[in-house]
Order: sequence, then structure tokens, then C-alpha cells
Amino acid sequence: MLKISFLGGLGEFGRNMTLYEKDGHTLIVDCGMMFPETDLPGVDRVIPDFQYLMETRGAGGCALLITHAHEDHLGAVPFLLRQLPMPVMASPFALGLLENKLEEMDIELQEVRELSNGKKETFGPFEIEPIYVTHSIPEAFSMAIRTGDGTFVHSSDFKFDQTPLDGRLTSFNRFQDYGGMGVTALLVDSTNSEVGGMAGSEKTVFKGLESHISSAGERLIISLFSTNIQRIQGILDLASRYRKKVVFLGRSLLGNIEVSERLGHLRYPPNVVIGTEDIPKVRPSDMIVVATGSQGEPFSAMSRIAFDEIKNISIREGDTVIFSARIIPGNEKRIGRIINQVYRKGGRVVTPAEDPSIHVSGHGAKEEIKLLASWVRGKYYVPIHGEFRQLKENGELAREMGYPDERILVSEVGDSLVFENGELIGRSNVPAGTIWLDGESGDPVGKLLLRDRRHLGNEGFVLPIVVVNSQDGRFEADPEIIHRGYPPLENQQDLSDDIKRALRNLAGELTRDEMRDQNIVRARVKSAVKKTLKKNDAKIPLVIPVVMEV
Repeated sequence: MLKISFLGGLGEFGRNMTLYEKDGHTLIVDCGMMFPETDLPGVDRVIPDFQYLMETRGAGGCALLITHAHEDHLGAVPFLLRQLPMPVMASPFALGLLENKLEEMDIELQEVRELSNGKKETFGPFEIEPIYVTHSIPEAFSMAIRTGDGTFVHSSDFKFDQTPLDGRLTSFNRFQDYGGMGVTALLVDSTNSEVGGMAGSEKTVFKGLESHISSAGERLIISLFSTNIQRIQGILDLASRYRKKVVFLGRSLLGNIEVSERLGHLRYPPNVVIGTEDIPKVRPSDMIVVATGSQGEPFSAMSRIAFDEIKNISIREGDTVIFSARIIPGNEKRIGRIINQVYRKGGRVVTPAEDPSIHVSGHGAKEEIKLLASWVRGKYYVPIHGEFRQLKENGELAREMGYPDERILVSEVGDSLVFENGELIGRSNVPAGTIWLDGESGDPVGKLLLRDRRHLGNEGFVLPIVVVNSQDGRFEADPEIIHRGYPPLENQQDLSDDIKRALRNLAGELTRDEMRDQNIVRARVKSAVKKTLKKNDAKIPLVIPVVMEV
């Protein structure tokens, strides 16, 4: 019996994590993070909850299989390995980026297996074959997973770019081979299931960026994903062609470039790349700045450029900023903040909405999804990787291709599919929550803490301070009222006086024994403050009573 469980990545964009469980062995396919929504104050990363995995791992143990090195597939791996060390199977490029992350958290890999196209690996009852696919990052793979209960093709992220800049094509024939052998289920990317036709080629972006680079009258700033190495190579080649200098900004970008150059995925044309210290020596019209922060991250290089936080570089009149990336849902406000700042300083902004030629998706559109499905011909069709509407639309594509409804398995996070001898024998659920990680420490943020942060952010707080005499059980002097982030009111002083009056009255209501119990005093002070605010039709902030005993 084989059980496939989804701990993330379904009904959402990011946090991809799928478990294949058989005979006491658990094969984990990807372990990614997700960008937090704007209503998650202080949260930097959102990752899957590993509770189910920790509680149910069998005697055969676990192994992690990484399809590619994007954050939504790799970003949560350090937090998983910190709790549960295990063997990791990944491409050299993915391992290079992962090792940089693990080094920052002082985590060592115990066992590593490097993946390459067509090279089979085994783990317990699983035989795994990576199948190379074109995507917006080097060394991306779909996975063919063979078990005693069937063969499963896990597409991960893919597209069929016939003219990739690096010249490496999808292993089309291998998908067809598996289709001929018989596939129990195809688990297929849904990201662009709503988009007609086929995703564009990276060569199109090369031409689109060339039109901007060749005509730039002032400085050109290009913000993109730091893992889009083909696009970075294209920018370097264009800079060389038009005799411009390139500056790279962003820690992740510099780290990814180092790994890419070491593994042969990136080559520097001579005399093109300069450091930030050389910026004053170059005419703005002869310079291209490549920066991280295409999703508006607050501390990214692009954000810091916009708000004058990087030495030797700031937006000037006539500068052009190109966002060569799609907007991940939830990041619109962050990006808008940067765009507005660029325009305030006299620059202009180009996004894919204004010029579609500056970006193409790394995910296959409808025709590519249908093409993959026609090659693999899985008995069951399982949409993965996307928001729920995208999963449903992917299911509709399967229906158009002749799949009966009972073999289209649209699922959500926490769902499990159980197979035996090549047939679906049941569906169930597993615990699959969400973990919010603090932006500074990386520690989990609980629901109560998050609630308090939201409360503080929205309503502010009131801090009533009372001093209790331990001898006679009375208040010493007047209570003190401190408030921050609280909406200013015309009658603010009157309101503070009302709160103090209510607390003085409270002192007369409490017995001596009650006054000696700080927990009782705190509870009654909090209640009295809230009642007073409510009576005055004031917004109720977070009330934090402080009781001091003398």
C-alpha cells in the first residue's frame, strides 16, 4: 500500500511538500516556504507543520527528494533537517544553494546523493528517476517514482522551452517512455492552468531586455529572482554587447551567482562586472544594476535602492527600473510601495504588465500541461502546485482530455491518497498545519502571539499602572496611564481621567485579601479599563495592566 499526503502547496502558492509513504519508509518530495501575507506582522517565512511526519515516521526512516532550488520547494529544508536529520537527494545546484542556507544555521548534511538526468536512485521500496525539465532555474527535474503499488510521475515545476538560452531541453522522450510503460498517477503543476497557449521562451526575454538596454539614456536597474541564472547570463551578454557595466546587489544573488559560476551555469564576459565601490566611476547611462527584491521584500536590495539605503546608488531623474518577474499573489502592496518611491524620485518603472517581453513564466501553460498529460497518460490525474482555482482548472483540462471525474483527484493540504496495486483504494486526511517563523530569530510564532501583534498593530495598547501598598491593601497615589499606537481623541485627557476614576473606585470595591493577590488585581484593573473605554465608545486596544507592590 502506498499513501501520498500533501503537507503544503495545494490551494496556495508556495510551501510545497508531498509525502510518499510505503513499508515504513517516507519519501519527502520538496519542503518549501511561502511569503507571508501582509496581515502577519513580524513573520518572515511560512512553512509546513512537520507534526505528522515527526509522529508517524516508520522504521525505514525518511529521505528528502528536492526537485529544484526555488524557495517554494527548498526554503523550509533547514527547519526540517534541524528537527529530523535525513539523507538528501538533490542536484548539485540545489545542494550548493542549500549548503549556504544550512551553514548560516549551523546544520550539517548527513548523507547526500547528487541527482542527474536519468540516473536512478533508490530509497527503501522507492526507485526514483529524475527527468530534466526546462524551468526558470538550472537543474530542475520532474520525478518518476516507481513502487510496488504503481508508478507515479511528479511533474514539479516545468515548461517546454524549445529555445532555452543554456541550450538544455526537456527530456521529452523519457516522459513518453513512462507513458508506454504505464503510469498510475500523474501529479502535475497547476500554476498556469488558467493561461492559454504555451509559456514563452527565455529567448523572448533576451530580446525584450535588449530593447531597453540598447536605448537606456540613464541608469537601468533590473530586479529579478536571484535563481534565474539564464536571465542573468543574458543580461551579462547584452551588457558586453552594448559596452555597459553590471553591478550585482543582494546577498542571495551573489551567493547564487557564485554557485552557478562554480558549476558552469554562468560565465562572466571580460571587464563587465564591477563592485559598488566603482559605481561613481561609471556614467549612469553605461550602467546596469541587477538587484534582488522583485517581490518588494522590505530589506531587499531593490527596496534599499528605492529608499536611499545603499552607498553610491540611489534613484535619479531618468533612471528606469525593470521588474523582470511575475508578482507572487500577496506581494502587490510591497511592490507598489517601491514603485511609488521610484516615481517620487523621478524614475520610471517597467513591469510585465506594460511590457510582456521582459518576463516569461517558468511554468507551462494549458497546452504544455495537456502535452505532458498526453505523453504520460496516467491512470489518475492529480493537480498540484497552485491556488485552489488553479487546481480546479487543471482538473477541467484533464476532463477535456477524456479523464472520467472519478480519476481526477483534486486535493487540498492535509489530504491523502491511498493506492494499492495501481488502483486508488481510499482517501483520508492527515494533520497539516502552518508554522509562522519570526523574521529575526526564525523561531515559531504562535497564534496567541500573532493575535497580540495584530491587535497592537491595529488598535495600539493601554498600560494602566497601579501601585498597591502591601500593608493596608490600598493604592499608592494615582494610577498612571500610558498608551501607544492609540487613536488620538479630542477628549483624550478626559478619557484618561475617566480611567483613573474607575481605578480609584475599584480600590474601594476590593477587599484587603483581594488587593494582596496580584492576579485578582490585574484581572479587575483590565476589566475596569475596558468597561471605561467601551462606555466612551472608544476603540478597544490591547490592555496590559501592571501591578506593583510596595
